[in-house]
Amino acid sequence: VGGTPVLSMNGNRWVGPGHNSVVTDLAGQDWFVYHAIDRNDPYFAGEVGFTKRPVLLDGLDWIDGWPTVRAGRWASSTPQRVPVAEPGDKPRNPLATLPPHEPAKQYLELSDEFDGATLNPQWGWVRQPAPGSFEVEAGVFRFDTQAADLHENSNNASVLLQAAPKHDFLVETKVQLNLPPEGCCQNFVQAGLVLYGDDDNYIKLVHVSIWETRQTEFAKEEGPVPAGYPRYGNTVITAPDEWTYLRIARHACGQEVCYTGYTSRDGVTWTRGGTWTHKLGEQPRIGLVAMGGEGFTARFDYVRTYRINPTQKPD
Repeated sequence: VGGTPVLSMNGNRWVGPGHNSVVTDLAGQDWFVYHAIDRNDPYFAGEVGFTKRPVLLDGLDWIDGWPTVRAGRWASSTPQRVPVAEPGDKPRNPLATLPPHEPAKQYLELSDEFDGATLNPQWGWVRQPAPGSFEVEAGVFRFDTQAADLHENSNNASVLLQAAPKHDFLVETKVQLNLPPEGCCQNFVQAGLVLYGDDDNYIKLVHVSIWETRQTEFAKEEGPVPAGYPRYGNTVITAPDEWTYLRIARHACGQEVCYTGYTSRDGVTWTRGGTWTHKLGEQPRIGLVAMGGEGFTARFDYVRTYRINPTQKPD
C-alpha cells in the first residue's frame, strides 16, 4: 500500500472520509465530492451501527504534482468558497500547503539510541516477554514478534514503555521488521510505536502485514464505549521499506488532544497521515510493540522524543 493520502481525518468532527468523485468548476478548480461521518452524530436515531454519511465538498489541490484536499488540511468544518458554476462567480483562493509538525529541542532523557549493553532504566515492561526474545545489541533494540496482540479483547502482547513529556511532543523511531516484502500470509504481524494509556486506550503506528500488502497502519483503540460503538479504528499512511521511520505528534487541537502520524522511507521526506483525537490522560506513555504473530524480528534503531513547533490548524 503506497502513494500519499489525498484525504484523511484532521482532528475535527469528520472521520472515515472516502468514497469520492472529482469534478472541475468553470474556473478550472478541481473539487472532491465525498462522504464522511460526524463523530458527534454518527448513527441514525435508534439504529446504532447504521451510519449517517453526509456528502461533503472541498477543493482539491495539487502539491508537487500530487492531489490532496485543501492543500493537506482535508475535510472542512467551516464555510468554504463554493465552486464557480456561473460566469462571473468569484473563484476559490489558492491555499498554502499545510506545514507538518517539525521536531524542535530533543528530550534527551526521553530518548534512547540503544547503544549500551542493556535497556536504559527509563524503560519498563507491561507483560515482560520471555528471556532471549529481546536484547540490546550492536546499537539496536531487537524485539522478536509475539503470538499476542493489543486489540480489543486480546490484550496479551508485551509493551515496552517509558514516560512521555507533560505537554505537546513528537516521538520518532526507526524500525526494521524482517517480513518478506510481499506475499500472503503473515497476517497482522507488526512492529512500531504506541502512545499508551492502557490496554484499551492507545494510539498505534506500525509497519504491518495484512494479506499480500505491507502497510504503515495508524490506529486508535478506546474503551469503554457505548454499546454498539466501535472500539478500534485504523487508517493507512504510506508504504513501509526495509527500514521505516515512524513519527507521532501529540498536539492540542481546540479543547481536545490530537495525535498525527507521519512515516518516511528515508528519514528525510515525510508523509503526513491522519489525525486521531483521544483521551489518554495528561501524560500517556511512549511504547514499542512487536506482535501479531511469532517467527519474525523487529529491530529498533532509536527512539527520539522532541518538543514540537506549532503548526496551522486545518480550519
